[in-house]
Amino acid sequence: MGSENKIKLDQKDKQILEFISQKARKSVAEISRKTGIQRDSVIYRIKRMESSGVIRFFHTVIDPVVLGYPVYTFVNITLHNFNNQDEKSFRGYLKEHSNVVYVAKTTGKWDYTIAIAARDLADFDEVMWNIRKKYSKIIKEYDSASIIKEHKYDYMVDLVCKK
Repeated sequence: MGSENKIKLDQKDKQILEFISQKARKSVAEISRKTGIQRDSVIYRIKRMESSGVIRFFHTVIDPVVLGYPVYTFVNITLHNFNNQDEKSFRGYLKEHSNVVYVAKTTGKWDYTIAIAARDLADFDEVMWNIRKKYSKIIKEYDSASIIKEHKYDYMVDLVCKK
């Protein structure tokens, strides 16, 4: 998104964002009560932020460890000798794979960063082996880093709301 598409948020928008970032399941009535912003204004502002793309979606953050996926690993991948169709196939495969929970095209040394949730190291190794086997002609290099402990996870609310 370029700077020409930048959305201006006023203090009320920021209050609403800050509140729903902490508890997205809160009712409009509670957001109104806690922020002091009228209920109809809260509804209007949330809808406006959704339609403008400021709020992309509401979701629950799931702890993979609690659900039996203690191996949560980011993998950086560099491609080579590929065309648009190869890349589209690669990206589609990653997006459809149930263990691949994040896919991003990146700049710099790595072309893609993905996250894999696995039950154990053998499960992670099998997922990576299958990806590498299927796309061996276009994967040049990869590197992985497992998450040991997360210390911050906030979707940029602090960055946006504290200005």
